[in-house]
Amino acid sequence: MASGVEKEATVGMPQLDFSNFDNQAFWLAVFLVAVFIVVRILVMPRMEATLTNRRKIIEEDIQEAEEFRDKALEIEKNLNLELDSAREKANEILRSTKDQIKDNTMEALSDINEKIDEMVQESNNNIDDIKKKASKDIKDLSKKLAPEIVKVILPA
Repeated sequence: MASGVEKEATVGMPQLDFSNFDNQAFWLAVFLVAVFIVVRILVMPRMEATLTNRRKIIEEDIQEAEEFRDKALEIEKNLNLELDSAREKANEILRSTKDQIKDNTMEALSDINEKIDEMVQESNNNIDDIKKKASKDIKDLSKKLAPEIVKVILPA
């Protein structure tokens, strides 16, 4: 019967039985040490390797991005220089074309003015010839008409 009374006394939560505390504390310590060793030996190096690889990849990507940025800036600088050069060439071509058109226009105006002057001179010469001819015709006509006018004015 005594064993039946002991069984009744031990009925309940075995974790709260003070007779098992030493045993439970020992296995708790063993378990925690085992978990610590597993984490320290297996998990931590793998995590450190993974983090190191990630950090290395990120640093390489950042360095590569900086190199691309530098190349892009250099390309942009070269493009701006080429654009400026092309603009200068275009402006020079425009200036030379304007000057050439101006020169051609001035030459054409000069030729037209010379032709107009020639035509005016020719017209003036023609007018002078016509005046001389008209003057001569008037003299000839007046020589012919003068005796007839006198006959009409002075009756015989």
